[in-house]
Amino acid sequence: MGTSNLGKSGEQRPPGGPPIDQTGVPNLDSVLGGGLPRGALVIVIGPPGSGKTTLANQMAFATAHAGRRAVVVTAISEPTSKLLAHLRTFGFYEDDLVGNAITFLSLEQFLPSGLQATGDELIAMARQTHADLVVLDGFRGVRGTDVDLQAARQFLYDVGTMLSALGATTIITSEADPRDPQFFPEATTGDIIIGLHYSLEGVLQRRGIEVIKARGVEPLAGLHALALNALGVIVFPRLESRVTPRPEAIEPEPPLVEFARDPAAPAEDDPPMEKATFGLAELDAVLDGGITRGTSTLVIGSLGTGKTLLALHFAIAGVRAGEPTVFLGFRENQRRLLQKASAFDLGSAFATEILPGGHLTLQRWAPVEMKVDIVADALLAALDRTGARRLVVDSILEIESTLIRGDPRRTNDYLAALIEALHQRDVTALFIKELRATVATELDLSAGPISVLAENVLLLQQLEYQAKLHRVFSVIKMRFSAHDSLLHEFAIRAPQGIELLGLFQRDDVPAARHGEHSTDEGPSSHAAVSPESAP
Repeated sequence: MGTSNLGKSGEQRPPGGPPIDQTGVPNLDSVLGGGLPRGALVIVIGPPGSGKTTLANQMAFATAHAGRRAVVVTAISEPTSKLLAHLRTFGFYEDDLVGNAITFLSLEQFLPSGLQATGDELIAMARQTHADLVVLDGFRGVRGTDVDLQAARQFLYDVGTMLSALGATTIITSEADPRDPQFFPEATTGDIIIGLHYSLEGVLQRRGIEVIKARGVEPLAGLHALALNALGVIVFPRLESRVTPRPEAIEPEPPLVEFARDPAAPAEDDPPMEKATFGLAELDAVLDGGITRGTSTLVIGSLGTGKTLLALHFAIAGVRAGEPTVFLGFRENQRRLLQKASAFDLGSAFATEILPGGHLTLQRWAPVEMKVDIVADALLAALDRTGARRLVVDSILEIESTLIRGDPRRTNDYLAALIEALHQRDVTALFIKELRATVATELDLSAGPISVLAENVLLLQQLEYQAKLHRVFSVIKMRFSAHDSLLHEFAIRAPQGIELLGLFQRDDVPAARHGEHSTDEGPSSHAAVSPESAP
């Protein structure tokens, strides 16, 4: 969006259409495809307690903050003083705007005269106050004055048309199920229909918002998360919709001939792909120099195999190289991670880089009643704000479990969208996933979607041999890079951290040739992994 498409107060000016005004509700403009077309009739539908009144008034205060005028008209029995007392609890409320840029009125005295008289009074109020935005809160109260559905539809049409002619945007809230067919005849008059959802799943309350209908804008499809807190309404766009390109953004594939190699040019002329190292010389050598930049790596292993420690090595190697890094955790908080890092040479760098101005950003979510779109919104914001080059997620299991409990049908698409969002930002990511078995004897890596989506898969195992558990590191898969396909025993020692000890060999398993390498052309064979099950 260029500056030439911006008008006063930051509204967008799409070619050939009315200006698009910002709503002032975090992320709602993105869901709406830019904001609200000026002069539109907007209908907000939802059950009791879904946030209709708060959402509409939040937009009214945003209009006032932008230097324009708003009128809020209530059609419910409670006095405007009670409404204002409710709105004062939110961060968007400002006393100085009330009675000046925002006028609060009640239609209750006009309702007994019928819909036409009520509509005339509403239009007169808007004309008198020179309103840029008119909110009619509680259309169900207006509708109750006339049982004729056609009359209610005509009321919406007349009010919306007249206020649009005056240059005002109209927001009407109504108490109903957003998908209730009985409301459809009335809803046809609306330019924008916003549905608010509020349900109880088990003991968990879930809030959502969807754009059911939109004229003049291209909204993000589907149901998006919504939260109500001291700031007001906050919208968290569905991750899948954020990475799906709009039709006009899809460009045709260039001819394949442009990518054809010159037969006369030697293959070694291609520049080597950049690698992100762990800062562990022996382990990086097994990975042929490290993880290929811009790829996603899955580190899998059971309890006690050193997964989080390996992730800390990866994160600290990044910040020591001056690379902004985000560490997204669900189990261990900052204090626990610092304790773990301080047992090794990683502690000093962790403690320094986690401070303001450092290269390490820690996000921690308690794995209790999580909402995956809220997690994704905060994560992407941190990646964009810091310009992160690396990401650690410890662990992806919490995200998968939350998706399965909420809507298991989303799991594959959500994880694919997360990987796509990281690719778009050229972030090198490390995902940790815990195995249920303490000792890995037969491992099926094709079961989880993240295993298929990750370009690289690293396995940390505890194998039993001669009445002792041995920690073993191996590379299951690495795309875009050669890699060592052998089993390497490792130890966790202070102050080094993870230290490779050499090849893991057992008397009952023939020793592989030292230095044997593999590519991503096929699965590697491992003593404790079924070749048929490797991706």
